[in-house]
Amino acid sequence: MNSTNSKAQANSSISIIPKPARLIHSEGSFLLEKTTSIVFSEGIENKEILASYLSDQITELTGLRIQKNSSDKVFATNLISFQLVQDVEWGEEEYSMIIDQNGVLIEAVSASGFFYGIQSLLQLIPLEGAPEVPFVKILDEPRYSYRGMHLDVCRHFFSVDFIKKYIDLMAMYKMNTFHWHLTEDQGWRIEIKKYPKLTEVGAWRTEKDGSRYGGFYTQEQIKEVVAYATDRYITVIPEIELPGHSVAALAAYPELACNEGPFEVENEWGVFDDVYCAGKESTFEFLQNVMLEVIELFPSKYIHIGGDECPKASWEKCPLCQKRMKEEGLKNEHELQSYFIQRMEKFLQTKDRRIIGWDEILEGGLAPEATVMSWRGIAGGIEAAKQHHDVIMTPGTHCYFDHYQDVNYIEPTAIGGFTSLQKVYEFEPTPVELNDEEAKYILGAQANVWTEYMHTSDRVEYMVAPRICALAEVVWSRKQQRNWKDFQTRLNHHYSLLKQKNIHFFVKAPHGGVNKNFFFNKMVLPLEIDSENTKIRYTLDGSDPDIYSSVYQQEIELDKTSTVKVQSFHSSGAKSRVRSIECIKIDPLVADTVSKLNVGLKYKIVKGKFASIYDVVEKEVLNCGVVDELKFPENIEAEFYAVEITGYLKIDENATYTFFNYSIDPALFSIGEHVVIESDGLNSRLERRARIYLKQGVYPIRMLLVKNTPYANQKLTWCSQAFDQIEIPTTHLCY
Repeated sequence: MNSTNSKAQANSSISIIPKPARLIHSEGSFLLEKTTSIVFSEGIENKEILASYLSDQITELTGLRIQKNSSDKVFATNLISFQLVQDVEWGEEEYSMIIDQNGVLIEAVSASGFFYGIQSLLQLIPLEGAPEVPFVKILDEPRYSYRGMHLDVCRHFFSVDFIKKYIDLMAMYKMNTFHWHLTEDQGWRIEIKKYPKLTEVGAWRTEKDGSRYGGFYTQEQIKEVVAYATDRYITVIPEIELPGHSVAALAAYPELACNEGPFEVENEWGVFDDVYCAGKESTFEFLQNVMLEVIELFPSKYIHIGGDECPKASWEKCPLCQKRMKEEGLKNEHELQSYFIQRMEKFLQTKDRRIIGWDEILEGGLAPEATVMSWRGIAGGIEAAKQHHDVIMTPGTHCYFDHYQDVNYIEPTAIGGFTSLQKVYEFEPTPVELNDEEAKYILGAQANVWTEYMHTSDRVEYMVAPRICALAEVVWSRKQQRNWKDFQTRLNHHYSLLKQKNIHFFVKAPHGGVNKNFFFNKMVLPLEIDSENTKIRYTLDGSDPDIYSSVYQQEIELDKTSTVKVQSFHSSGAKSRVRSIECIKIDPLVADTVSKLNVGLKYKIVKGKFASIYDVVEKEVLNCGVVDELKFPENIEAEFYAVEITGYLKIDENATYTFFNYSIDPALFSIGEHVVIESDGLNSRLERRARIYLKQGVYPIRMLLVKNTPYANQKLTWCSQAFDQIEIPTTHLCY
């Protein structure tokens, strides 16, 4: 039952995330055995649920089945004991845990405290060898009351089984709020019995390839998820978007819009002008009826109403909206949005519910009891806290898990941005601009997971883990306790734990070089990895690396065209994505001899929408001219088109040049006969990098750019050994 280890071994066993407030360990460990029993003192709520959860988790981790014992023999030996403490000023989520030669004793004042004690205990169990947990004393409680994870199931839909898996991942790291984003322009995902067309029509969209995509959760499934989360001490907050992001609802019931459509469920990402009409009483009748059914399904104190990114164009043209503004004495459409939000808030208050909205609900005047989610940075949160409104911090700078977590020329397509694991870990939810009284209104923080570019549940997991571990420590642990290097060391155990739980998580791929290289005789490819317990393996024959592939120990030297594939292998058995690096051997480029050149480049606009760069054919030529940068010309009237830019690139000094192109829509750049940058397909949102040696002189260039989306912003930049990445100077572009 009891074995003794060295202090060093005990140290290596303490890898709890989030880090407990106080922890003392000593030599020795307690061995979990078949004869170990789980017992509870009198008065503990949900003890059967807690016992079953703990027993199941231990079995999953070790294969050992621990007995559940309903007796109250709390002070016997060989037990995992739960003791209800009274007459102490502990928080609801606070717990203590003592592991010694007698077994495990967890104390708390509530079931949630016991549950968090269980999570810490489970993280102390080794994943290999005997199931011995080190002797420790822990006293622990969270820093913030709100510790949230969001999931958008509208852009892409996920099964009930995956939602439960997501909730289990949250529970592992003591997150206590699941923000379920259920309605959007791209799909309505919650069954509302009074309005069946919301799911018959609004839950389905026609994709660009003509296929039908969608799905929804029945009310029974939602009840099942809420109950599952409740057993894990997680509150589920539904989000029903209003007044914007509502095209799916309008497709089902077009009479709720200002112009009455018809509408189709959107199959593109973005912000759309069609929103609920604020001038029609039927709009509010509809939304109130929807909320009545939502309230019955979700017992949470909060209902999230969105309130973000609501264009005002349709309201500006709508006679009924303008009439509403006049009758209510509203100065502008921002105040009309505030009226809309406050009217819904008043209704929900009559049902004993409170609203949460994104920080746009500050515009035009904040609803009296509203809680603000500050996503456009922290300024909205600061403003709301100074007005004595509760705030949840979720800024895009640190809490958007749809952003890239590594350089985007290595990672799979994401929506943009850069939010690394370390950046999440360094987040501080309470702004220094707030005084002590104002700081009390910061309830906590939340990560947002928008799924435009997450087609599968595996991709969601990849984008969430291990960043969830970093945020969990931010919102649970004391600020002064956080230490990045210590966290990285503890995280090694969690890579193994996540792998055992079948969570597809991010492992950093090897850095070094660029993904497309042109060379003449020989080239040297340097690689690097800064992750602990990780090796780089590579192949030169185009196959994916495996555990038998060469281990990278020194720079790879190449003398022929090769596709080098590299991958990080963590000691847990987890692997990064495979990174493919093209190394193309060519004859040295010869500069052209051109006697006279003009500054700038020629361009030609071809009207049309093209899915591929190779679909561009000369149909209707809108106009031609001269442009001074390798990017879209300005003031083009057509909505969709392609532009071909041709001319010469002037090189002043011999050097290796790196070209960069961040593309949303298809793009191609060539020098002479060599395609240097190729970005094909819709909404790729990736940066391409290519490297080539150029001698002094001028070289013919061609760039093809496709504009399929309103926000396409492709351009080409470069750098050489002599300077950082910049736009190519106009003086270097000629025709």
